[in-house]
Amino acid sequence: MRGYLSLGSNIGDRRRHLEAALEKLRQAGVQITAVSRIYETRAAEVIASQRNYYNLAAAIEYGGTPHDLLRICRRIEDELGRQRPYPRAPRTMDIDILLLEGMHLSTPDLEVPHPRMEGRAFVIFPLSEVAPGVVLPSGRGIIEVKKSLPHDEIARVLKKTP
Repeated sequence: MRGYLSLGSNIGDRRRHLEAALEKLRQAGVQITAVSRIYETRAAEVIASQRNYYNLAAAIEYGGTPHDLLRICRRIEDELGRQRPYPRAPRTMDIDILLLEGMHLSTPDLEVPHPRMEGRAFVIFPLSEVAPGVVLPSGRGIIEVKKSLPHDEIARVLKKTP
């Protein structure tokens, strides 16, 4: 199945965490077919002040089930030191499954397409680089959604990670 992931980090060496997560995904049998530039973004939807995130989007191909992919993502988050003390806590790594081609899934632990992605610049801006023609769950194209989002969440854009 083809799909898209969002990766983010705001603790420690953020770029290195992103690079390590991509490598671990590859080692787990997830083919990475495209990677966006890194977007440094202000922490959104948080209660207390947090360090800026480094975010990127990755286009993938994977032969397993959505829940297999979720288990891989969670294992990688854990291997990279993610702690879950409270919702939206700072994190070394966050990997979200955004879209899986032709799939709609709603279970207690996984919802695809990701239900809040269209309102998040830190997701839509990088995703638009790797999937400029994708139509989002609302029926709108990603470029249209990107144009409707405020840019103030984006602090800067960095070069691609390998």
